[in-house]
Amino acid sequence: MSLSCRYLGESQIQNAEWRRQIQGKYKRLAGFSNGEPFSRNNFTVPASPSNLTTYKRVSGVEDEGKYVCEFKEEEDILDVSIFVTVIAQPDVQIMVAAEAINGTHYQSVSCSAGGGRPTPQINWLVGGRPPSGHPFTVDESKTLHPNGTSTLNSVLRFPTHLQDEESVTCAVQHPTLPNPKLTTARVETYARPNVTIKAEMIEEGGNDFWVVSCVSSGGRPDTDISLALNATPELHRENAADSDTQRLSVRLPAAEYEGHNITCLFNHLKFSHTQSRVTTLPTFYLAGLQFHSETGSSGDDDQDAELLELEEGKSDAAISLEVTGNVPRHRVICKKDGGPLPEDVELLGRNLTFQGPLKQQQAGLYECDFSYHHLRTTLRFNVTLRPPAPQLVPPTVWVGLQSETGRRVIECAVRDAVPAANVSWLLPEGVSEEDSWFNSTSSNGSHSVRGVLLLPACLPRELTAQCVINHPAFEEPETRSITLPLCVFHTARPDVTVSVSHEWKDGHKFTTVRCSAVSVASAAALSWHAASSNSSVASAEETEVQDEGLVSTRSSARFLSSRLAGHNLTCMVKHPSLEFPESRTISIPLHKTPQLSLSVVRLHDTPSWLAVCDCIGEGDETNLAWALPENTRSETSLRTEYEGDIMRARLTYRFPLAAHEGQDLTCVYHFENGISEKRTVHIPRYYISSVKVLNHTTPLQSRHSSETVTHRLSVPENLQNQNVQLSVEGNVPEFDLDCRRSDGSVVQVDGSAMILPSERISGLYTCWASFYHHKASINIQVEVTSGDELLMMVIMVCISSASAILLFLCVVLCVCCKRKNKTPYKGRESVSALTSLMQEPGSPEVRKPGAEDRKEYALLTSYSIIIDVKSAV
Repeated sequence: MSLSCRYLGESQIQNAEWRRQIQGKYKRLAGFSNGEPFSRNNFTVPASPSNLTTYKRVSGVEDEGKYVCEFKEEEDILDVSIFVTVIAQPDVQIMVAAEAINGTHYQSVSCSAGGGRPTPQINWLVGGRPPSGHPFTVDESKTLHPNGTSTLNSVLRFPTHLQDEESVTCAVQHPTLPNPKLTTARVETYARPNVTIKAEMIEEGGNDFWVVSCVSSGGRPDTDISLALNATPELHRENAADSDTQRLSVRLPAAEYEGHNITCLFNHLKFSHTQSRVTTLPTFYLAGLQFHSETGSSGDDDQDAELLELEEGKSDAAISLEVTGNVPRHRVICKKDGGPLPEDVELLGRNLTFQGPLKQQQAGLYECDFSYHHLRTTLRFNVTLRPPAPQLVPPTVWVGLQSETGRRVIECAVRDAVPAANVSWLLPEGVSEEDSWFNSTSSNGSHSVRGVLLLPACLPRELTAQCVINHPAFEEPETRSITLPLCVFHTARPDVTVSVSHEWKDGHKFTTVRCSAVSVASAAALSWHAASSNSSVASAEETEVQDEGLVSTRSSARFLSSRLAGHNLTCMVKHPSLEFPESRTISIPLHKTPQLSLSVVRLHDTPSWLAVCDCIGEGDETNLAWALPENTRSETSLRTEYEGDIMRARLTYRFPLAAHEGQDLTCVYHFENGISEKRTVHIPRYYISSVKVLNHTTPLQSRHSSETVTHRLSVPENLQNQNVQLSVEGNVPEFDLDCRRSDGSVVQVDGSAMILPSERISGLYTCWASFYHHKASINIQVEVTSGDELLMMVIMVCISSASAILLFLCVVLCVCCKRKNKTPYKGRESVSALTSLMQEPGSPEVRKPGAEDRKEYALLTSYSIIIDVKSAV
């Protein structure tokens, strides 16, 4: 710790010192008193009375507090106070623990940052990103120490099978650390295995078996493997010691399990459901048979037997018998003319061999029976012998070269061959078969063939022509070759080649064309001409003298591709050997317009949408941009890839739905000539008008308006799995439904139905339907009606109705009795009050009847008593 304080005045300093305030009292630490220095508590002596710079090693938080620098002048005292705060760097430790709960393996990574001041902050990184929500949980606890420091402990917990990172990182932030301190711990991970089924055939004790193996490799932990078989054969399990491969094998007799389906079942913590692999064991068959002989030929069928003709006297003849089918092996028994094979005929493997020269005794009908378990088939063939072929006479070959007028003639003569030889030319590049011909002659059983090849007298390069002779006396075709040297005369025509290449630079496409001419004697003159303007193109030309007097001339031109796009460019060649100039033409392709495609997708688990603009075209710069409304916050990204001259670009724009709902988004590609290509996509405008209850409800209106604010729903008591069916009115493609009770607790939702709890059903429920920022809600008052309550309501209605009828009868009886006991006048007075109630409204004079009309009025007056009985059910 360094404490610095300087006096900048001009007065004489008498005393200067550092003091510390502890519990309201000042303690002298270091300074000068009457010119003499002093220091205490491990402080260094200051430099001078006017420079009280001192140092001390901080040993703990007890060094924190208020420090005062004081200078005493002749008549005044100057002091300055500072407050020193001590911070401590935490010690970070990390530890991994594992446990299993209800068959699920969990891991807990504990990160402790102890002895820090102030309290550090701990964050977690999984795969370089903070863990958010399921399946991770984070618990923190803090411990305060007497010395003013604290320890923060954070525990990251997760099920092992739901996370794939091999390590997690604890990031500790603290003022003593310039950057967060990262501590990484390795954790156990599960790996999804590769599962397969294999079937291999083995032979054991003369019988064939299928070995079917269920194989799991690369999984962690081990995979649970089982076989789905009707029978219970012996199973063999194997875990490879040098790898993470598991194998479950079963051995099945091949003949018993033909065509059977074998299923392997694999269960693993990384599988959402059981994985199965099925193999079908083949059904064996012998569909047919074929035979082949290198020394004979087959003829027409003789009834049901093939005809095979062999040459008499031929040695070591053999007939190959081939099975058509899928049996792994078979048994073969051959007979001749219904009896055993002759002594000089033997069946070796799949070959029926004839020992020594072929004789007429070996001709006849042969039958070969092939079998494999229950499969049988028979091959019949009739062997006949033909007279021996005449003796072969190899030909005499001669090749010569001679010159004729303006041409060279190569002759290949093949004479006195038995039988006739086959002669052909192997022509060099640039020579056509139209320049060759053949003729043949025969004399005394021998044959002669003559081939002729005509070539120009002067050639621009060395050529080699080969005469190829095929004859039965030759084991391999024989060749005779002759080489024509390079022509050295100046009349040789030049060899002209052209090429074209393209490149992009600074957003522009350039084309380079090249033309070369190899000639003898003097160099050829090259020039370029464009078909569009019929004018020449600037080019660079170079000449090189080669061996044997040849001269190579090369001309190249580079220009902006848009200048001659869609036109032809011609290289003109002039040379003394040419009567007229030769030309070679190259087509300059048009620049292809980039292809744009635009789409909009919703990003799940986020409140954002993503607009994607794809561009495919030529070029080395991407001129893509979004045409967005003003004051729009742009969150765009551009990714570009190149494959040769083809550019693939993707421009994305991430936005909230509310920012562009009901608007058009436009992607624009700007060309270098000011023209642009556009693609537009419309963002729909969504709405949610209301949420309705499909169950029968009673509306409850507000006390201050006629608008329904709550829907009352009565449900019976003790009925399980009750739900409230809801309907969302609007045009949203989907919605999220959230229902809660009045106390804030969450209610289970299944699709568009609210599942009522099994206990405490009664209460006020509120359901919100939302799609991004569009929302609507509904209030539902749920009441539970028991069977006793329903019965009491019915009884109350019945009692109320009976009481009303009884009261009505009593009133009628009283009225009748009074009419009998009193005068008419008195009777009319007794009911005058009731009568007045039944008059039409008006003045008192109108309501009072006249004396002469009273009798008639009494006869016309009737009495009604209305009893209104109300009950709520």
